Amino acid sequence: MTTTCNGWSNYETWAVNLWLSNDQDRLNRCLALTATTQESAPTCEQVRGGIWTPAETCTFLLGAKLKELVEQHNPLADSPSVFADLVASALDNVDWQEIAREFLGLSDPDPEPQFLERSIP
Repeated sequence: MTTTCNGWSNYETWAVNLWLSNDQDRLNRCLALTATTQESAPTCEQVRGGIWTPAETCTFLLGAKLKELVEQHNPLADSPSVFADLVASALDNVDWQEIAREFLGLSDPDPEPQFLERSIP
């Protein structure tokens, strides 16, 4: 049984990416996060220590920032209920690094990032 959705690893990842990139304000916010992550990655402690490559650093850090952005806007986060639990479970299934690779222009998880040519208005 395949769990992919429209070329993404699963429905949850596809849906979150769709919502992040389908609204101009959200897209601009994500592009700004991408740009600041790309700027800071080469000096990151993990890169300097040889733990991660700059591309891995960009992917992991941007994935974490995108997750934080989405979770900050979860209207059910502070309301214990079956609905909040289901939303939290769905967000746990999101492959945040896959979405980060898309924003970074990486088609493969290992190459160096292709810095975005899109402008941020």
